[in-house]
Amino acid sequence: MRLQWVLAVLVLVVPLVTAAAPDVVLETWDPVQNTSEPYWINTAEFAVSSYNKHEKKNLVFESLVKGKTRYEVTGLYIVLVIKVKDGSLPSSNYDVGVRDKYAGPNPLDLIYFRRRPKFW
Repeated sequence: MRLQWVLAVLVLVVPLVTAAAPDVVLETWDPVQNTSEPYWINTAEFAVSSYNKHEKKNLVFESLVKGKTRYEVTGLYIVLVIKVKDGSLPSSNYDVGVRDKYAGPNPLDLIYFRRRPKFW
């Protein structure tokens, strides 16, 4: 009798647990092949100017170090590492996240802009 209860509970609980488990999402990132392409440079400059406008800073874009992209439902998600100059301070690398929605008057959205730790 006890074995029947254990089996009944297993039959009922296992499907509930597997149904509640999140699906594994495979995120495929594509590296930016040519960091000197105008599209990537314009995207990096957009990120710096948006950050300057929002934070009232005066950062100056210097170069694009590397980047990667991923297609999403809302557009192209772009992650860049850029070198930025802040006045007389030495240049620093920043991580930048931008979404390109492909359409509308403002197709680019700045998602995040943060200083990259020195040890990276």
